Amino acid sequence: MTDPFSPERIRQRLSVEQISPAQADRLAEAVAESLQRTCKEWFPGTDYDNWRQMLPEPLLDVLVQLLTWGEDGQIVADYRPTAAATCIFLDLQNRPIPVG
Repeated sequence: MTDPFSPERIRQRLSVEQISPAQADRLAEAVAESLQRTCKEWFPGTDYDNWRQMLPEPLLDVLVQLLTWGEDGQIVADYRPTAAATCIFLDLQNRPIPVG
């Protein structure tokens, strides 16, 4: 099984974006570090490799789509879309949806 959240696959996904290879490398490292930090802080004691492999592959596309250029030329998560996605996911997580 291919791991879409391995640093190599993150770089591969970023290679289709309109950024330089060096920027893609730095951004892939930042995303990988963020994944590790999220696992450690929010899911303590969880095996990182197993946790990372259970993440749905489309999540990487969502992460990439939420990135934008900051005013200082840095790549950052676009505040409004990121906040909206977070709120939607939290709402869906905390509100059961009846089926039928």
